[in-house]
Amino acid sequence: MMALNKILLVDDDKAFNFLNRFLLKENQITCPIYEALNGQQALDHISTTGECPDLILLDINMPGVDGFGFLREYEKMGKCCTHSRIFMLTSSQRDEDRTKALSNKFVSGYLDKPLTAAHILEILSARD
Repeated sequence: MMALNKILLVDDDKAFNFLNRFLLKENQITCPIYEALNGQQALDHISTTGECPDLILLDINMPGVDGFGFLREYEKMGKCCTHSRIFMLTSSQRDEDRTKALSNKFVSGYLDKPLTAAHILEILSARD
């Protein structure tokens, strides 16, 4: 099982962030959970804190820097968080988005919104 010390939710929908936070807590995930409303806020959070989250739940479609933009910049950061696990959590039904996401070396999985208890179990059980 994956140990979690810090989670970063990256989604422009505040309601989804609220529900994701609630569901994580309901499933006994007790570590700090941070939120970013787009990819740039997420990159800024990682740069500012100097800490890499154990888990990043990343939406694809967001204003400004979207999920794929985040992944491009994340790789350029130099100190890529090698222990971070990134799961795309999205409502995108586009096959090309799924293929592109899963072909990225930083993406551990692709999950359809909304987050569920089954998704959380999948995330915690996932192996590199």
